Amino acid sequence: MRTIIYGDIHGCLDEFKTLREELKITNEDTEIIVGDLLDRGPFSNEVITFVREEKIGLVLGNHEYKYIRYKKHDELSKQTGKKNPMLFNEQKLSIYENISDEDMAYLEAAPFFIKIDNTVILHAGITNKISLENANKKDQEALLRIRTLDENQKTLALGRTAWNARFWSEWYDGNQGIIVYGHEVFDKVKIDNYSFGIDTGCVYGGKLTALEIYDTKEPMLNYNIVQVSALQKYADKK
Repeated sequence: MRTIIYGDIHGCLDEFKTLREELKITNEDTEIIVGDLLDRGPFSNEVITFVREEKIGLVLGNHEYKYIRYKKHDELSKQTGKKNPMLFNEQKLSIYENISDEDMAYLEAAPFFIKIDNTVILHAGITNKISLENANKKDQEALLRIRTLDENQKTLALGRTAWNARFWSEWYDGNQGIIVYGHEVFDKVKIDNYSFGIDTGCVYGGKLTALEIYDTKEPMLNYNIVQVSALQKYADKK
């Protein structure tokens, strides 16, 4: 039995279907996506429907969380007449307006992390000071965006740096388990002592990655990487 974890899909439905064919998925497999199903690529709505109907697990990415928050503001706006403080461009509005009730419920049910034995799937990153089981809302939301940390485990905003800054996985000491994450795009899978970074930028013309884990108690010793190349470049990196 395999646990198969997919990197950020971002609307790349054709590549995702091809990857699953390469993996020869069976009913015995557990499939989980690290978040960011939608936006940037060509088939955001279709990807959500597909993964829901295939009963594939999902942890929240920052993109799913944005749509969930937008919905809450949208519903409040309709009740009170107050303007929605979140601004969506035309593309995002189109995606939002075409998310079915079933698909939105699927997104809303996604947890911030999934832990199986010693394997943890989350979207972006973690610090050595966060306890997943006791994480408050602020810590949970941090799991969606953590990238660079200073030596005190303080998160640096995107684009900011410091002399002692390092990517979070290079500080991480493994106290919460082996982390499998996406969010940050790498040319190839980033493997550190206690983590795998598996967003290899399919939507930017890179590859879509799956991490096959054969023993979730010791994932660093029992894994395989399967990838398919993007059919084209769908978006530019920001």
